[in-house]
Amino acid sequence: MASPSLNSIKKRILPMVIIVLLCMAALVVRLAYWQIIRGDELAARAKSQQTGSSTITASRGIIYDRNGKALAESVSADTLVCNPKDVAEHGDAQAAAEALAPILGMTAEEITEDLTRDSRYQVVKKRMSVDETQAVKQLLDTETNPNADVFKGLYFEDDSKRYYPFSIAPHILGFTGYDNNGLQGIELTFDDELSGKAGSIEQNQNASGTTLEEQQEEYLTAQQKGADVVLTIDETIQHFLEKHLEEAVEECKLKYGAAGIVMNPKTGEILAMATKPDFDSNNPYDIEAFNEYAMQYDYDEDEQETDDPEASPEPTEDPNNPSDERVAELRNRMWRNKAVSDSYEPGSTFKIITAAAALEEHVADLDSEFYCPGFKIVADRQIGCSNTDGHGPETFVEGVKNSCNPVFMDLGEALGADKFMEYFTAFGLTEKTGIELVGESSSIYYTDGMSEVDLATSSFGQGFQVTPIQLITAISAVINGGQRMKPQIVKEIRGESGIIKSYDSEVVNRVISEETSEKMRNILEQVVSDPNATGKNAYVKGCRIGGKTGTSEKNPRGSDKRIASFVGFAPANDPEIICLIMLDEPQTDNRYGGTIAAPLAGEIISDVLNYLGVEKQYSEEEEPIVKTEVPDVRETDLDAAETALEEAELDYVIRGGGSRIIDQLPAPGTMLNEDSLVILYTEGKSGGEEELVTVPDLSGMSVGVAESTLNSMYLNFEVMGAGHSESYAAFGVGQSVEPGEEVAPGTVIGVEFRQEAID
Repeated sequence: MASPSLNSIKKRILPMVIIVLLCMAALVVRLAYWQIIRGDELAARAKSQQTGSSTITASRGIIYDRNGKALAESVSADTLVCNPKDVAEHGDAQAAAEALAPILGMTAEEITEDLTRDSRYQVVKKRMSVDETQAVKQLLDTETNPNADVFKGLYFEDDSKRYYPFSIAPHILGFTGYDNNGLQGIELTFDDELSGKAGSIEQNQNASGTTLEEQQEEYLTAQQKGADVVLTIDETIQHFLEKHLEEAVEECKLKYGAAGIVMNPKTGEILAMATKPDFDSNNPYDIEAFNEYAMQYDYDEDEQETDDPEASPEPTEDPNNPSDERVAELRNRMWRNKAVSDSYEPGSTFKIITAAAALEEHVADLDSEFYCPGFKIVADRQIGCSNTDGHGPETFVEGVKNSCNPVFMDLGEALGADKFMEYFTAFGLTEKTGIELVGESSSIYYTDGMSEVDLATSSFGQGFQVTPIQLITAISAVINGGQRMKPQIVKEIRGESGIIKSYDSEVVNRVISEETSEKMRNILEQVVSDPNATGKNAYVKGCRIGGKTGTSEKNPRGSDKRIASFVGFAPANDPEIICLIMLDEPQTDNRYGGTIAAPLAGEIISDVLNYLGVEKQYSEEEEPIVKTEVPDVRETDLDAAETALEEAELDYVIRGGGSRIIDQLPAPGTMLNEDSLVILYTEGKSGGEEELVTVPDLSGMSVGVAESTLNSMYLNFEVMGAGHSESYAAFGVGQSVEPGEEVAPGTVIGVEFRQEAID
């Protein structure tokens, strides 16, 4: 029998055991609740407190030219970010802001606002330049900067920014915005394809939100690189076009700039497209250069009225401090792609369309006869020809070569308004082309029927407006065999695993027959090759260029505001390229397309053909001038020197009274035209001692006068370029050595010639 004390102890312990067991059971239940029922929630909350996440921007796709040159790509760029909580606890927001402001190009107030926000993550400046990054890193470096502690809480994140290595084709490529999204051009049109998908990164951090570098653990959601876009553009041809347009803006004093397109007429592929002046896609908001250009011509004429006829109107804007409205206007003008967004009256370049329609409909043939008295009476109006004296009797072909308005009014009348509009529509001039660029404008044309006068003026390219891309597409159909091609500027889209989408050449419709197309090519070649035709200044020996000039008035009529243009193609028998040039409001004395746009197009076409390796085709009359090498006759007697030069078919002049040659100019090995002049110096007279010759101004001189002027000064003459210099009407417009410069006798002076062209 147990003792009473043991029973008493058991009775006292039992309740305590029960209580302990109940507490333990409750604890187990509670633990089970937190771990099983709410375990995932608590784990997520713990993870959110122990880690911070940030977005990793996807690498934007590359934009290539047709040959694989990168025209737009993403390059590494640091973004400066901060943890405002950490800045408040360990750093000095005010001191940091004042130090960073001059480096980042921001105000101290702006930076302070970022550093003191109620958050754990704040971007201070995205995609900094290399110089900015290096300067900030020096401030944050604790080893070199004793005050680095004030920057606690600031750190860098890897990012990327858009870079355009060639700084060309800004109106095609466009540019990206603050968040790397496309804002203009191909960057905007194909933004979805180029953008890719962003990734995310999670990093361990302490209670204040600072990343624990020594215990860092990352959970990465991989970003997906954007697709690459391959253009039809050729970087080299784009460079040719931009270079020549830039020169035209300067030389022709173009109030509203220039536009140009180079295209393959067989495929519709755009090889180059440019508007000048332009901008740099690397810095698209900088208007300084464009503002400087615009202020040469922009002013409010009404506000600048003066009684003094000699006074020049002053600009109403301060170029150094333009208003916000002015800045917005300039940027819109600067970013505007004239080649697709500007419509204009095509003028005589449109006569190609009228002529093709007339031949196709058999209302005229090559030998059809016309008469031009200098005007044509239509209804109650007298509509003139560019030749006010009249061309007299002429055939269809001569009418095209002369760009005779009465001939084309007769053709328009023979076609009739309905048939004319049928071809106008078939050539694609009533609709947008659908090119892969934003901002394409529509044409402006008659929709409610045409009067006799409307038809007459439309037949030679006035009274309606089209865009450059519409016109070059239409004329390509005339010369490529008769098919209208859809213009394209994108070849394909490529992903990491290969081609995602290809853009093949697309035939929209057949407009004219192969036979009519061949006839038009032959006629348009004569427009350029005939030294008396309107397109003669586009002529380049061996290139077989065909084309048509154009000069159109801008509204209001009679304001003397003009657009000079030219559309040319080559080789005429089998066109590989077609080029359109549009010069908007030249301020020079001569504003005709035949004089200022045609030679520009000829130079571009020649450059492109040489680059593409298209073999030149010379006629008998065009055989290139044979050059001869100047022999070395130094240290020979006079008779031997004369014999050597005569065999080389070179003329010579002897300076000095000796019998032995001690020097000569030009130097041995120089390539000269036959019959050029070599100066021979005999004993007692050295070329180094010869007085220099001052180069004369040869502008306005004919070929013969320029040559005789130079020869009389013992200087050699050479035609610069390959135009119709043999024509008596050609006049000097440029020379290889500036007037007034001093050169040695025998120096070759190249002279460029051009002819007046009233069309």
